[in-house]
Amino acid sequence: MKNIMLMLGFFLLLPCAATHAQKTAVKKATFLPLWVPQPQFAGYYMAKEKGIYEKYGLDVTIMNGGYEHDVTASLKRGEIDFGVLFLYTGVMERAQGTKLVNIGQIFQRSGIMFAAKKTSGIQTLKDFNGKKIGVWRSVAKELTAGFLKKHGIEAEIVPFNTANNVLLQDAVDISVMMHYNEYKTLINSGINPDEIATFYFNDYGLNFPEDGIYCMETTLKADPERCRKFVGASIEGWTYALAHPEETLEVIHKYQILAKVSSNRSHARWMLNGMKNMIQSSGKKVREGNLLKTDFENLTNFLFENNFITNKPQYVDFYKDLK
Repeated sequence: MKNIMLMLGFFLLLPCAATHAQKTAVKKATFLPLWVPQPQFAGYYMAKEKGIYEKYGLDVTIMNGGYEHDVTASLKRGEIDFGVLFLYTGVMERAQGTKLVNIGQIFQRSGIMFAAKKTSGIQTLKDFNGKKIGVWRSVAKELTAGFLKKHGIEAEIVPFNTANNVLLQDAVDISVMMHYNEYKTLINSGINPDEIATFYFNDYGLNFPEDGIYCMETTLKADPERCRKFVGASIEGWTYALAHPEETLEVIHKYQILAKVSSNRSHARWMLNGMKNMIQSSGKKVREGNLLKTDFENLTNFLFENNFITNKPQYVDFYKDLK
């Protein structure tokens, strides 16, 4: 009888022990997107909102990005565990000796484009010659300079922080922007799409996909399982976000209120729809989150040939498939 009572007590304690184990197994992680809350980062917010990170055993804090919160610098200083970077930023940093790694390439195609008013007489790439091209800091002037060099174009690159004002006010003739963001803002300003000449980097053989998930090598080596879970949960968050657009827009709006940033539902819907094009790119047989070796090599060759990097990082060192 005594043995039976001891066994009964043991089994009664099991649920408590299991619960305690689950609680202690939760791992904290900090994540920094490139900008303030917006649909460009919807998958991460939905992974947090829907308990997906929690399901993976993660307690994730999503920080607000922006000009004052540089992702690369934050990674280097150990202030964050994970962050979003454009592929070209990651490659250039790696080439300069920064030991960061891409652990999940979320975007599979580039959204970068040139836009110009047709009234300026710009209809072909040849018309770029002698013009002023506005480039904001989030889309590196290196990519624009390399594009111009490839096509034999002589033009002045003018750096700025807002993509549309300088074009609307004719301070520049051409502006570099993202189709899923600033292009829509340009249309919202009152310009008809038929009045805008557009040139997409993709159409000229320069598909350098932007947003990927990055961490430092030390972070990956210290806890590869935490990194794997973060990528897996984030991809699941993106899957949910794209399948439930209206719910996702509500969640993004909530985070925008918390961050005290302005929002526009029509623009947010355009951006979220644009994410499908960035993430679920057609014609590529690739699992979500994979960095294609061809995309990586095309970019490294482009940067090397244009003297923006002095050595080529190796794909096997730069990208780590944790799925």
